[in-house]
Amino acid sequence: MTKRARLETFNEKALFARLSTAQRTPDAGAYIAEQLWACHRVLSAAGVHNLMYLTRGLVERGIAHLCWEELLDRKFGDPMNVQNRAVWLLFHLCLQAQRDFALDVCTARSREDLLTGRFLEGIKGACAGWTESSSSYLRRVENVLEVCSLDLTVGGGEQETGGDFALILDIKGNPSCAQDFEHSIVTLTEGGPRGDFFVPLIFQAKRYTGSAADISRRNSTQGYQFNRLRQRDCASAYIFYENGDNGIDCPALPMVKLANHCSPVEVSRTTGVFEDSVDFATYILCAVNGCDDMPAAQTREDALNMILANASPESLTKLVVLGNTAGLKETYRDALAALRAEIKSGVSMDATQPERPRKHGPC
Repeated sequence: MTKRARLETFNEKALFARLSTAQRTPDAGAYIAEQLWACHRVLSAAGVHNLMYLTRGLVERGIAHLCWEELLDRKFGDPMNVQNRAVWLLFHLCLQAQRDFALDVCTARSREDLLTGRFLEGIKGACAGWTESSSSYLRRVENVLEVCSLDLTVGGGEQETGGDFALILDIKGNPSCAQDFEHSIVTLTEGGPRGDFFVPLIFQAKRYTGSAADISRRNSTQGYQFNRLRQRDCASAYIFYENGDNGIDCPALPMVKLANHCSPVEVSRTTGVFEDSVDFATYILCAVNGCDDMPAAQTREDALNMILANASPESLTKLVVLGNTAGLKETYRDALAALRAEIKSGVSMDATQPERPRKHGPC
């Protein structure tokens, strides 16, 4: 697994994509590094000791923090530093997918729905590659990597506004060793291993050029698109694709910005793409780590409730599930069918069920 990370995550193409993104604004790379640094809960005992070593090194060197690239390599380059190796694999396959999407797909003019489709295809392709290269490990620990998608198009297809796709992180807890539960490790990782958890996420795709994206598109019956996203009970965010009418030589990585990090459209019709934003892979890792702005569900059914009870099904095209449990497509297809039956029969879905206690995380 480490060898593939050297070949995919830290090759020249990946380094170029991250460097060009980090340099878009003076603080873009530093903000991403800050969020990665705060992801302590995903660390194993070895990862915690490594973090302590890195911290001591910063003091000795007289610097405040590591840059994005160095932190990514030294904190998350080795799978031994992460409690759940499947989480490490999911993070790295997302790093690969976003790199290829930016440099191979976004260079030519396209539409938001088509770009999203290509991006999701890229995630599936990267998952297949990482699964193959890690097959011996996955068999040994009786684990899997799975990316599946379900069509959410209902009653005439996608609406003009609304989230382009929903994503659920379906993670089966798999701590690396008993040391992960030691008192000192649990304290330093802000609670220790999370166990099984399900995090629903809603994304609205936006094309942009330059450094700002227009978020003010209005629907006559649903109000401002941005305000509708703010009303979600699960995490709602914009995912920005640098893609213009003319070709772009080096598009930035897909950037994600929580809706509540944007000013209301009554104040500003645009938002800074690289302000309080992270690349897609970092956003996924933050969601796995745990964050108040990305509430987790206690069950898979609750995760679907948090999406469908608060967003019109017509406003979403696809549901994507990233996880480490076999048969996720069938599981969610059956659960989705049951929820749609409830909607059709007029049974209300309550997405306000109590959640597990969470500590504030990086967002």
